[in-house]
Amino acid sequence: MRTRARSRVGAGLALAGVLAAGGAVAGCSHAGESSARGTPAPASASPNPPSPHTTSPAELCTHLITYWARRELDEGQGSGLDYQEKGLSDGQNAILLSALAAARAERAAHGAAAGDRVIGQRAEQGCAERYRNGPPTGDPWAQTKQPSPSGSP
Repeated sequence: MRTRARSRVGAGLALAGVLAAGGAVAGCSHAGESSARGTPAPASASPNPPSPHTTSPAELCTHLITYWARRELDEGQGSGLDYQEKGLSDGQNAILLSALAAARAERAAHGAAAGDRVIGQRAEQGCAERYRNGPPTGDPWAQTKQPSPSGSP
């Protein structure tokens, strides 16, 4: 009789363990999903997600300039791409070239970290100035176009 009692106790404990584990898994539903009983799970504490950040033209310019400047400095001879292949306008390329010249001089004098700081500063200053009054008007690649014959647009 003791053997039967032990096997029933063991089976009861195993069943209790399975039910407890199943309850824990059922309690892991995501916000807005239904639980096993058909009732909605509690909503998250913040019903409204944060607004997405819109990148300003100056921020995008700064990101592009710092990316390409660091890449050119790290590769030594540059990427082999022209400024249009990098997605830069003529004005952004001028900022890049200025930042690169200053960063090369700073790296030679004070090391790579100092050069990287100069890249960030020059890119931020140049792009802030370029986009101070909004995006530039006109054709960003105007200097690269050939003049049209007289009388044609």
